[in-house]
Amino acid sequence: MKAFAAKYIFDGKKLLESQVVVIENGLIKDIIDKSKFSGFVKHLGDGVITPGFIDLQLNGCGGVLFNEQISTNTLEVMRNTWLKFGTTGFLPTLITSDFKDVISALNVTKEWFDKFGDSNGVLGIHLEGPFISEVKNGIHPKSFIIKPTNELLEQIISYRKYFPIKMTIAIEKFGLEQIKYLVDNGVVLSIGHSNADYNTAEIAIKMGVTTSTHMFNAMSGLTGRNPGVIGAVLSSNLYTGVIVDMLHVDSSNIKLLQKLKPSQVYLVTDAVAPTGTDITEFKFAGKQLYIKDGKCIDKDGVLGGAILTMNHAIRNCVENCSLSLEESLAMASTIPARVMGMDKLLGKIKIGYRADLVYMDLADFECEVL
Repeated sequence: MKAFAAKYIFDGKKLLESQVVVIENGLIKDIIDKSKFSGFVKHLGDGVITPGFIDLQLNGCGGVLFNEQISTNTLEVMRNTWLKFGTTGFLPTLITSDFKDVISALNVTKEWFDKFGDSNGVLGIHLEGPFISEVKNGIHPKSFIIKPTNELLEQIISYRKYFPIKMTIAIEKFGLEQIKYLVDNGVVLSIGHSNADYNTAEIAIKMGVTTSTHMFNAMSGLTGRNPGVIGAVLSSNLYTGVIVDMLHVDSSNIKLLQKLKPSQVYLVTDAVAPTGTDITEFKFAGKQLYIKDGKCIDKDGVLGGAILTMNHAIRNCVENCSLSLEESLAMASTIPARVMGMDKLLGKIKIGYRADLVYMDLADFECEVL
């Protein structure tokens, strides 16, 4: 049994003071007032103990990229790198590529789960493509964008019994029965890289699409005559991921998003191989990308992922977007756990929950996994 204390404990909703969190056998046994706990307590400092961060969009880090090296070794590097920055759970993300790579990524994820289950960092997989819009492809190679067929969807669904699957799709490419099939089989569907109009997006949301991918990026915009995907997200109860690196989205839009959807916005990093390293160029989706002024861009200046860690995204929320620490921590832990249906086990400091805990120093936002 271990007991930890800090100036604050974030329980998933609010900051608690003068409390001790007690851990036993990998689970949270108790949260108790300091004055009532008689055992040894490790005091960590004037920061905050928080649920471990959950990143639902991680392309790579630590010098590796899932698209380029689809292997359990890549997952191991990603896991070990992300722990340094407070992220204890993530979805390795495969962007649009040959469908053979999709199957390889599913097989590798199954191999990981056969060995570890969901208790060793990898919480499932995020397939960001290949069923996306050619118009809103961003860095995704158009040559591998394909139409969804029932046969291809059935191949993906065959892995759903082994682990959670999140899919980013251009909803305008799908029939309603196909969307229903994916939803009925427990896939977390996300609107992204989509040029759909408002009505199409609204219908998809009613069919069971629950979230959207990197809000404001690679989706049809909000105009007077067509509110587009952005309008549909803002006017619905849809969750949405957002990249708060201060490059993908302006701080004013982050403030607006949080004001309109205070319990439905979650942080993603969209991080790529150089994150956590001093690498200055790398290959992604068949292109050579460069790190310039903090951006990951190709030769034409198109963004290709981010150099961002979750603790720095939290810092940006607090220092650049005027969000509260509680809001920012929930966006990094509690809300993404809810998106993936894992909120009975992860994302809170609560009795019976998994003790994936992190101490964050509030002076520099650096992290230590407990």
